[in-house]
Amino acid sequence: MAERMMSEFKKYWDEYSLVLALGAVLDPRMKLSRLAYCYSKLDASTCERKLQDVKSKLYMLFDQYSSKSTSSGVHRTIQDQSSSMPLQKSLSDRVFDELKVHHQQLVTETGKSQLDIYLDESNLDFR
Repeated sequence: MAERMMSEFKKYWDEYSLVLALGAVLDPRMKLSRLAYCYSKLDASTCERKLQDVKSKLYMLFDQYSSKSTSSGVHRTIQDQSSSMPLQKSLSDRVFDELKVHHQQLVTETGKSQLDIYLDESNLDFR
């Protein structure tokens, strides 16, 4: 009976949900370190392979997002500059613009992507 249970476990463990794993990494309380811990508890022999799979998919998604946000940002800038009357930005828009500039400077100074910076930050408390 134990062998049958183990074969069922292996069957479903090999087909783990990548979407749930990506969601766990994007949770600032979990990130990769806690996912690695969970994977190692379930099956230490496949932990590294599964983590590498999650990381590669995460970077692939980030690259797609990054390329799309850059191309839409260029279109928005051109559209904003072409308007004849400048729009007055709200305080919250200005604060977010300043935050974006600050974050972009951080990315430029460190040479890391936004995803790398996020993953390097410490995890939030569970409380």
